[in-house]
Amino acid sequence: MGVKNLWRLLLPVGHRLSIETLSHQTLAIDASIWLTQISKACRDPETGRLLPNKPHVRIFLLRLMRLLFHQIKPVVVFDGVMPEVKRREIQRRKDRREKLWRDDEGGEGGGALKRTAKKILVKQLKEWREKEARLKKEKGGKDAIVENNKEEDVKNGS
Repeated sequence: MGVKNLWRLLLPVGHRLSIETLSHQTLAIDASIWLTQISKACRDPETGRLLPNKPHVRIFLLRLMRLLFHQIKPVVVFDGVMPEVKRREIQRRKDRREKLWRDDEGGEGGGALKRTAKKILVKQLKEWREKEARLKKEKGGKDAIVENNKEEDVKNGS
């Protein structure tokens, strides 16, 4: 959730630091931000599931080790109980996402995301059929997709 426009507020006084400039200092680490960043980066792009072998734990430790290497003393801070305001905001976002996938109020058809996904699929299928017809015409009536795939396999060395 965070503080809205925090970075815009801090921009006039903020500046980037080299990690070496923090040597021999104590640095507070927001564990929830690190874990969120790492878990988003460690997801399978197709399924969205966390990758096996718990890479998020390893990366978290590597980040800590980097700080220690530069003689920075990390203090890892974990959030306490979630404030009610944040809990309501998260629930509101979840409800909004679910509503996009649910059926419309009338019960007919899909929600907005379903309709958009259907439009994209129909467009892609139409383009695929047009490409297939064009390739078939160029190949003199042969199965265009099979022939095209064979040509691509030869080009790719398969």
